[in-house]
Amino acid sequence: MRFLMACMQFPTAPGHSYMTTELAAALVAAGHQVDVVLLDWYAEPGGPTGFWTTADGTRIVRCTPRLIGGLPGPARAASKFLLSGRHVAREAGRHLDLSHYDTLIAWMPAIAFAPLLARTRHIRHRLLFIWDFFPDHHREIGRIPGGLPFRLARAWEQSLLARFTAILCTLPGNAAYLRRAYHVRPDQRVLVTPIWSDTAALSPVDRASVRSVHALPPDRPIAVFGGQLVEGRGFEQMLGAADAALATGSPLSFLFVGDGRLAPMLRARAGTQGNILYRPAMPRLDYLTLLGACDVGMVATVPGVTSFSIPTKTIDYLRARLPVIAAVEHGSDFVAILERYAIGRAVPFGAAEAFARAAAELAADPAVHDGAARCLDEIFDVRHAVAAIMDAVRA
Repeated sequence: MRFLMACMQFPTAPGHSYMTTELAAALVAAGHQVDVVLLDWYAEPGGPTGFWTTADGTRIVRCTPRLIGGLPGPARAASKFLLSGRHVAREAGRHLDLSHYDTLIAWMPAIAFAPLLARTRHIRHRLLFIWDFFPDHHREIGRIPGGLPFRLARAWEQSLLARFTAILCTLPGNAAYLRRAYHVRPDQRVLVTPIWSDTAALSPVDRASVRSVHALPPDRPIAVFGGQLVEGRGFEQMLGAADAALATGSPLSFLFVGDGRLAPMLRARAGTQGNILYRPAMPRLDYLTLLGACDVGMVATVPGVTSFSIPTKTIDYLRARLPVIAAVEHGSDFVAILERYAIGRAVPFGAAEAFARAAAELAADPAVHDGAARCLDEIFDVRHAVAAIMDAVRA
C-alpha cells in the first residue's frame, strides 16, 4: 500500500526520532511505501524546501513555514497557517505525484494542511490522528486566545474533519469527547490507538558515574521530568510538590531537563531552592542514559481541560524501568493503565503533598520491571498503531 504522511514533526538528524518517524519505519517494515510531507513548524520561516530519500526508501519533502511578519499575535499566527499550508501543497505537488497514493495520514490541526487536503480528496483512505484537540486544548492551556480567533479556527477545523474517512484518538475518553464536541458523520470510523515509541528496555547504567557527569546529588532520590518546558505540562503541580517535599524534610530532589519558554523560570527556581534541579536539553541518548540514574518519572497535565492525554515521556520512563507519578485529569483512562500494570500512581490535581509523598514512596521501591515490560508491549508498541491503520483501510 502507498501511504502519504502529512505532519509537523519528523526529525531527520542522526539519533533523533519521534512517533511519526517510528510509524513510517514500521509501515515500511511491513512492506508498504511511505512518503512524507513535513511542515517544519518551528523552523526559520522562508527557508528552502528540502527533498531526499532515506535508506529505507521513504521520500521526504521538508517545507519551512511562511508568514507575514510585523502583524499582531493572532493575525501573525493566522497568516502562518494560511501561507504555510499553500506553500506545502505547492511543494508537495512539485516533488510527488499526489495521484499515486492509497492512504493519507495526517495529524490535527488539519488546518495546517488544508490546501493539501483539498488536493488529495481523491485518495481513498484519509486518516486523521488526534493527539491534542485543536483548537480546544490550545485555548484551555493559554496558547491561543478565545473569542473570534478561536471560533474561526474551530469552525475551520470542524469543516476539515469531514474530509477524513477515519479518525484515530489516543484514549477511549477522547473518542467520546470527539463525538460530543465535534460533528462526526455516521460513515466516519472512530478508532482508538495509544501513542507509541521505541519500547526496547534501556541498558542499566552506572548510576554514580552518570550522576557525577551531570553534577547531580550522589545519594538523594531523584524524580525527573524531561521534555519541552512550556505551558500545558503541569509544572505548577510538580513545583508545588517540590515545595511540599522541602517543607516536610523529604530527601527527594526534583529534576527538570529540557528547553522552552519556561526554562528560565525553572532555572531560577533551581538557583534558589535546593531540592529543584535544572539541566538544559541534551542529545537523546544522553537523556535516556540520565534516566537510568533517576528513581521516578513525573508526568502532569493541566486542570480544566476537556480532553485527555497520555504524556509521551511515560514511554521513556518505562524503558528505563522508572515508576511513574502522575497528576492527570479526573476520569482519564491513563490512570487505569498505571493501575492495571502496577507501574505508578496518580494523584488529584492540586494535591501537592500527595504528589510529593507518592513520588518519594515510588522512588524508594521502584519494582516495576515486569509491569513496565508488559505495558510497553501491550499498550505502547508501534505495531498497535499499524494494526489500527490497517483496520481503518480495510473498512
